[in-house]
Amino acid sequence: MSTLLSAFSPVRNFRQLFIRPSSNFPVLDGFRALSMLMIMVFHTFSIYSLYHPDVELINMVEASTWSAWIWNADKSVDIFFVISGFLITGILLRQIDREQTIHFGNFYFRRFLRLSPAYWLVIGLYLLMGLSTADPEARAQLKLESLWANLLYVNNFIPYQDQAMNWTWTLAIEEQFYLVYPLILLLLVKYTRQPLTGLWVLMGLSFLIRFLVIVSDERIRTMSGSDLALDEEFHAHHFSVLYDNLYTRFGALLCGCIAAFYYFHHEPGLRRFLNSFWGKVLEFASFGIIILFLWLPVLSREMNDHPAFTVLYQTFSRNLFSGAVAYLALVCLEKSYLSRVLNLIFSNRFWYPLAQLSYSMYLLHIFPILVLVQLGVNAMQQYPERYDYTHWEAMSLICLYATGLTILGSVVIYLIIERPIMNLRK
Repeated sequence: MSTLLSAFSPVRNFRQLFIRPSSNFPVLDGFRALSMLMIMVFHTFSIYSLYHPDVELINMVEASTWSAWIWNADKSVDIFFVISGFLITGILLRQIDREQTIHFGNFYFRRFLRLSPAYWLVIGLYLLMGLSTADPEARAQLKLESLWANLLYVNNFIPYQDQAMNWTWTLAIEEQFYLVYPLILLLLVKYTRQPLTGLWVLMGLSFLIRFLVIVSDERIRTMSGSDLALDEEFHAHHFSVLYDNLYTRFGALLCGCIAAFYYFHHEPGLRRFLNSFWGKVLEFASFGIIILFLWLPVLSREMNDHPAFTVLYQTFSRNLFSGAVAYLALVCLEKSYLSRVLNLIFSNRFWYPLAQLSYSMYLLHIFPILVLVQLGVNAMQQYPERYDYTHWEAMSLICLYATGLTILGSVVIYLIIERPIMNLRK
């Protein structure tokens, strides 16, 4: 009984929100927290552009200069995937090294305890919101009849326009990946001489699959980047065919898995390479790749005359971006050339609470964004003299308020659901 009370103690759990364990990887906290903030910005600005009747998303994209990264910030999800692949592979490799096997039942049960309670709570809130809505049209837009797919982590199998809580496709991909990945890893480690080669083959396969999906779908193969911003129906098609499927997105997870394999099983060789000439060249190249893919104006109409480039970008960009993130994470962990600067930014203790809250923040963040966007747009239209903001100012303020509300809601979920269950499963 005392253990149970201790696990649910709000004071103890709130304190743990700020105490970083010595076994933690500080740089990953920074990556995770910053990725969540990027998602907040991306979804706030995108939803505002879609809801405001006087705003065209394509015009906002093309008017961006320093803020061009906002429209590419969906890649922050790939950073989440890299971190997840790294951490889970580390857990699995340590178990294989210690016991020569993986306890699959225990692994799946712990994954369930980590993800499902908080997720199901938010699904319940979503359902209550839908049932309490008097407007039949608004209720229909929530797609409540599809919530069963969220409970089973198969919501990404449903077409985009029919999905409930359509931002939670990432959870479905992770659960599907970890349903098969532990077995693949165990087989590679126990029955092949070069398990890393097997992981690299799978990595190559991830590029090939994306390319084949793109060229086999005429609408995506001949797409212009601006179609995603101009054509709502095409956006839904692109999302369902290429964006939210395990077989087109597992490359980012594998980047984290491969990085973890090098770190846990080949650390001396990894350290030597990171400090070699080519290792340092790759550090700067990785940094450049991340900057390039965050600022490249792929949604702009100026890219419409380059269909071949669009196919190549769709094929390679996400995996290359994820590989660059994974490599820079290793640079930080192994104290290589750029690590001092990168660790100064990403390993700061400031990021740890946000990293701890990132899962609940991801689950919740769309709710305050939608409410505040609707309130903000209505206020600006009804009282233009009082709310005389530019669109950029309005989006920035809404993002700031939505982030604050999301953090507050996430703290509640962390204290009553996430942290107590993490305490009990130890």
